[in-house]
Amino acid sequence: MTLAVEILLLLSALPPLVVLWRGPTLWDRLAGASSLNTRVALVLAAHAAFSGHAILLDVALAYAILGFLGTVLVARFGERGER
Repeated sequence: MTLAVEILLLLSALPPLVVLWRGPTLWDRLAGASSLNTRVALVLAAHAAFSGHAILLDVALAYAILGFLGTVLVARFGERGER
């Protein structure tokens, strides 16, 4: 069951990965990266829930926070036109 959930979550990360790779604009790539970060944090949290490794919840939370901050930072620079 654990492996099936993790595989399904990783398969759900394929469309954001394609958007990140092929996105014609900065905003498309930013949306893809944000969605991919969310999926990775979900995989970490699911693995922590099924395996009982509580430290992975902390890692998932830190990863999600850093992903959010990275998204905000890139969005602010993109809004100003600086690349």
